[in-house]
Amino acid sequence: MQNRIHRVEITERAQTLLRRLIEDNGPVLFRQADDATAPVCLSAKQFPIEKADVLLGRLSWHTEFWISPEQFEFWKDTHLTVDVVRGQAGEGSLEAGQGQRFVLRARQLTAAENAALAAAPPPRTGADRTL
Repeated sequence: MQNRIHRVEITERAQTLLRRLIEDNGPVLFRQADDATAPVCLSAKQFPIEKADVLLGRLSWHTEFWISPEQFEFWKDTHLTVDVVRGQAGEGSLEAGQGQRFVLRARQLTAAENAALAAAPPPRTGADRTL
């Protein structure tokens, strides 16, 4: 059985903060806004997913990472890692006030990773989402 290729992953440091946010807020999701440099962590209940949004992947504790279709086209050959650094998060992100903020680390997917993703079904979109 071959390993499944993922477009997004999370570091252990970021998992620690994510777990705390889930304990405090219930299920959360990440959304990468078109004009933002860092992902925003939001309550899954309060944030509407648009039909065209693309599910880049699932992280720990069923946490979904969503991006716009335009960003997916821009990043489709990129692997993203959610990490944490010291600093203040943007307003509206659940980690605001924690002294830490989520950041993205990026690298190009290898040819083998791109081939595996091309052979897989397309990513889900908000239109596929069941509530």
